[in-house]
Amino acid sequence: MDIRRDSFGCLATLLLFTHAGVGHAAFFQLAENSPAGLGNAFAGGAAIAEDASTVWYNPAGLTRLSGRQLVVGGHYIAPSMKFSKTGATTALGSTITGGDGGDIGVSAFIPNMYYAHQLDNRLTFGIGINVPFGLATDYEDNWVGRYYANRSEIKTVNINPSLGYQLDDQWSIGGGLSYQTIEAEIGNSTDLGTACAATQLAATCTGLALTPQQDDAKIKNAGDDVSYGFNLGLLWQPDGQTRVGLAYRSAIKHKLTGSISVGTTEPGQVTFAALLGAVNGGGIGADIQVPATLSLSAFRQVDSRWAVMGDITRTNWSGLPELRIKFDSGAADSVITLNLKDVYRYSLGVAYRTPWGWVYRAGVALDQGATPNEVDRSPRVPDADRHWLAFGAGHRQSKDLDFDIAYTYIKMDDGTINKTATGENTLRGNLRGSYRANISIVSAQMRWMLR
Repeated sequence: MDIRRDSFGCLATLLLFTHAGVGHAAFFQLAENSPAGLGNAFAGGAAIAEDASTVWYNPAGLTRLSGRQLVVGGHYIAPSMKFSKTGATTALGSTITGGDGGDIGVSAFIPNMYYAHQLDNRLTFGIGINVPFGLATDYEDNWVGRYYANRSEIKTVNINPSLGYQLDDQWSIGGGLSYQTIEAEIGNSTDLGTACAATQLAATCTGLALTPQQDDAKIKNAGDDVSYGFNLGLLWQPDGQTRVGLAYRSAIKHKLTGSISVGTTEPGQVTFAALLGAVNGGGIGADIQVPATLSLSAFRQVDSRWAVMGDITRTNWSGLPELRIKFDSGAADSVITLNLKDVYRYSLGVAYRTPWGWVYRAGVALDQGATPNEVDRSPRVPDADRHWLAFGAGHRQSKDLDFDIAYTYIKMDDGTINKTATGENTLRGNLRGSYRANISIVSAQMRWMLR
């Protein structure tokens, strides 16, 4: 076993899993990009096209908007996720001390903004700014899986100018470009004492006095990147009550660059951490691809008050089969196998309009997890299937101003984890247990018609 390469792999995996361990769509994706749409669990997202957020969901829907409008919204996301330990041992077989990590969910506020401007009877411009991937997980100090993960955080911002063009009375097309930034900062601990005793580098430990589980190096990785993608949309309106939308959003490939910082307390720790390649300030890089999505949505206005809608969205997580890390030090690449699978989100929703300017919404969704089994499940993203229950309401305050609010409860299926101290996990140890999680989301938005 090449312990130098394997240790780099431990650090490398962290660069990928810089996302919400309790993601609100599959893996580390955030679905919260429209408060009004959240009230229907995003059913009909590519077909509703009732406000400027259609920039994100289907740019062809821009042709349904007249004049100019600005939508500003935000989501307060309060996740709760807890780990229950079944067993944890080092590669040498000794029990790893520590607790279950507490509640690792990190609450956050996620904003978004959309603007649409009708240029003529057929062409409409739009632009959106939102956060499609992100949030964080944070374990308590000294938890039993600290050699896999401590804190993970990712921040993305997507800027998406788009155009929608009406071909005729039934068909519209649209497209846009995405400018996406990503910032990641993550951490874990490395058990230098066990590494010293268990590897061919043991001879170099003479005189360093490193004790398993007592001499840990705290590793933090930080990196960022800017990259580009595109989205396309098609909208069919066979009559005044029915709309069908098809929308595609491309994968975006990021090349993160950054550095490692190593926190140690004793000279012996500093010496051995350097032998493992965890050199303070050393450069690192990783290629990460956020997935392509394809959505098919339908909307039907049943009568003057009731509307029904549905959506099927496919997310191509299999486009990220591995993580390959390159090191400025010249060390060999580290390859981490992920085994992610493509997933679907299925959602259904209804809306009811009153004569007094109110609209009430409800929706349900099944959102599949991208992690295939307990062996591939990571403490950084304990991914599993999610079940959504959503409610919302909107009110037309005046001809120029609308308000919308929504609440969604998401229950994640319990997810077991079974990591073994082999290959890239040798220094992380054996870890078995299960995760339970739920998420509450409160959202609000305002829409101004700019005459």
